Amino acid sequence: MGKIAITNKLSEIMFGKTRQAVLSLLYGHADESFYLRQIVRVAGGGMGAVQRQVNSLVDAGLVTRTSKGKQIYYQANSKSPVFGELKSIIIKTAGIGDILKIALTPIAQEIDCAFIYGSIARGSEKADSDVDVFVVGRVTFLDVVAALNKAQEILGREVNPTVYPAREFREKLAKKNHFIKSIMTGEKIYLIGDEHELKKLAA
Repeated sequence: MGKIAITNKLSEIMFGKTRQAVLSLLYGHADESFYLRQIVRVAGGGMGAVQRQVNSLVDAGLVTRTSKGKQIYYQANSKSPVFGELKSIIIKTAGIGDILKIALTPIAQEIDCAFIYGSIARGSEKADSDVDVFVVGRVTFLDVVAALNKAQEILGREVNPTVYPAREFREKLAKKNHFIKSIMTGEKIYLIGDEHELKKLAA
């Protein structure tokens, strides 16, 4: 079992999959606050399951809840006595996918679908393997590079994004572009969206 699989498993044992995702987002962006739908989109769970986890974290004093107008925002509680330790554990045990999800959160509303492909998605990566990320949406290559810069530092790996607007992605797929075809048939680790969303974009 590789280091990536071990850290993913450790995090799930310690926190559970949904709680792990929520903590990874909030403690990975500890200086920012998020409303529930943002957390659900990044965590990838159901609204009810994520709401329960968020509420339990608020009750435990690990997350704060703040009302701004009609919206309720949640943020890592920097005044918690275990804030520093918990943040360190989250960063150390979060998997590559979690870290990249967190990094893309500020531009997630402009991304239709994003996923890891290549050796890491296949589970055949080496210690020095690059992380290949495919993004479809209304963002530029520079937007994505800037968002992933922090993740690259944390991972200690080169992160290589490929970015397409939805229209260009569909056009290349229709023309049977070899690279796009290989991406579509290869293994993926979804960061934003899912297989259903990708098929909709390809239609």
